Amino acid sequence: MKVALLGAGSVALANACWIGKGGHEVRLWSALEEERRALAESGSIRYDGIEAGSVEIKAADTAQACIDGADIVMIAAPAFAHDALIKEAAPYITNDQLVVFHPVTGLSSMLMSSALSKRGIKATIADLSTSLFTARRRSPVSVNILKIKDAIDLATIPSSQADVACSLLAQVFGERFRAQTDVLTVSLNNHNPIYHVGPFLCNLGRAEREENSIFWTWITPGVSRLVDILDQERLAVVKRYGTAEVTVQNYFREAHGAQGENLDEIFPSMAERLQGPIGPHGFNHRFILEDVPYGLVFFCSLARNAEVAVPVTESIIQLCSAIWQRDFLREGRTTEQLGLSGLSPKEFMETIKRGFL
Repeated sequence: MKVALLGAGSVALANACWIGKGGHEVRLWSALEEERRALAESGSIRYDGIEAGSVEIKAADTAQACIDGADIVMIAAPAFAHDALIKEAAPYITNDQLVVFHPVTGLSSMLMSSALSKRGIKATIADLSTSLFTARRRSPVSVNILKIKDAIDLATIPSSQADVACSLLAQVFGERFRAQTDVLTVSLNNHNPIYHVGPFLCNLGRAEREENSIFWTWITPGVSRLVDILDQERLAVVKRYGTAEVTVQNYFREAHGAQGENLDEIFPSMAERLQGPIGPHGFNHRFILEDVPYGLVFFCSLARNAEVAVPVTESIIQLCSAIWQRDFLREGRTTEQLGLSGLSPKEFMETIKRGFL
């Protein structure tokens, strides 16, 4: 199998190592020149954690060179890079390729569908609900892999191809994928914004001081209450659109095997099981810069479209906008940006399932 990875962060490097050690051909392309140079000079990526070793990779000079002839094209980068990577990749995608957003945030797949439709291309696009790996990049050519998740939700555009995509990805990663009915289900069940943003805000001083403590220990009972409130508002949006419900508690039980009756017990279980990762270092971290505009703002936009009240989520967005001195509501992923505004939930779901034609 030939797999093209667009990105060179933690997710991309972890995927490259797993794919490469399975005997598949790995190609990597980064939009950043210094990362492309480091990958080309090394020709391999080192990994440690649950396993240790190194794999050979092919560092591509251009997005086209990375994509041409690949069976799977994976966008493995934070959501704030998706628009630029879609622009780079869309001109070279062909009908017989599987395009994977790993992970998806805010229906990036619909933006790719729109871009491909302008060329008359009908490639299958798959969304993964979260990253397969809990990992941290150590350098441009090395990564620490703490865990590969046990279960990942997947959906496709068009929705009829989900089982096919699951089978193809299983050849690379094993039987870890569960087909969902539509990509909105996957984007709405992206739990990262739910358990990233509140704990980060409540522990901002720790992040700024770059304390070396396990992230899960930041989520005390009071902080877990905020996580639960945000999740309840997200679930209200899920119910309005009629998509499958996955609570944040069940996500941790299914994806990580966490133990506990409630979040107060689940987060300590995560710390004990994983012994990591270390909490975010620095003020401008993806837990805010990705999860607010492409997660919480996306949820709010869907809520407004369906007339669902999400007051705490809105307040968190406003608070983050004030602290970071940015207008995350204006910057973020919305139904207007996706070309889906003004649709009823039924019309919305019909468009989601078929994509842009």
